[in-house]
Amino acid sequence: MMDLNRIKLNTEQLPVDIFSTVAQEAAEHIQPQPNERGRTADTNKSTQLRKFYDELAMWHDKVFQAADRAGEYQKAAPFIQMLKAKAAYAQGRGHVDKHFVEMFNRIIGEINSADSLKNAKLFFEAVLGFRKAHEAK
Repeated sequence: MMDLNRIKLNTEQLPVDIFSTVAQEAAEHIQPQPNERGRTADTNKSTQLRKFYDELAMWHDKVFQAADRAGEYQKAAPFIQMLKAKAAYAQGRGHVDKHFVEMFNRIIGEINSADSLKNAKLFFEAVLGFRKAHEAK
């Protein structure tokens, strides 16, 4: 079980291993677990996770294309935080599991500026990369 407190994205000095070891541990944390019949659950599929990444990337691009990044971030912040509700809804529909929601909420909760939004996007990108590599095995 991963210690989600290791995901620190809103600091001046990012942990050295945030996009490597921590991202890899997060990817393992959200791997679908086999059910009682030994079959992998239908949660946390790549397409579902990609939807969350795409929306986070869209907010990132919107903020970073603006002349006033800080001002644009302030306008976008409530909608970025609303991604937590979207994750909860996806969990309720059986598309993602509690492990993904916990990790994703931690990522979104760490966002409090344009820079931390950039770090969150990069971290989630690294997680998806490690997850895809694990999926291919």
